[in-house]
Amino acid sequence: MTTVSSLDPRRSRRARLGWALPFVLAFTFVAAACTSDSGDTAAPSGSSTASSSSASSAPASGGSSSPSEGAADSTPIRITIGDTVLSARLWDNATARDLIRQLPVTVEFSDLMNAEKAGHLPQELSTDGMPEGDDPRPRDIGYYAPWGNLVFYYGDVDYWDGIVRIGQFDGDVDAIADQPDGFRARVELAR
Repeated sequence: MTTVSSLDPRRSRRARLGWALPFVLAFTFVAAACTSDSGDTAAPSGSSTASSSSASSAPASGGSSSPSEGAADSTPIRITIGDTVLSARLWDNATARDLIRQLPVTVEFSDLMNAEKAGHLPQELSTDGMPEGDDPRPRDIGYYAPWGNLVFYYGDVDYWDGIVRIGQFDGDVDAIADQPDGFRARVELAR
């Protein structure tokens, strides 16, 4: 079992980049307007689209970070925080497979922007074949590559370069959201 603490500088980075949001939104609006007349209905790379129950899961090569929920090729895990045990699944992608090789691991988490809990892993994970970034949803499990953090999302954080979605909690994440800074979680394969 490995224990690691985290101090994540993303708070200050996000604060410094707060001025950029209006420019990003304006660019997105203009880009959407320019492409809407092209007749191209394909979603841009890295964007998230709603998945249906008939959607296929990610290929073994790890070309997508978000297979359909409940994918048959996902790996069940257990996250233990004190007396609370949460179940989750890691999807079949390069980053999730790399995390599975490190399990079990105990990580110390801190809250970021009242939307996510992040903790530093003892070793960086591979992001081979993964998108440049992603827009995680509440209940997602992710990896923030620039700082080597495992992330549990309980709120909306929007798209960020460096985010790789690697799995999802099976149920609600109220127990995660309610945790104070410095809580420890043990992540292991479910048996």
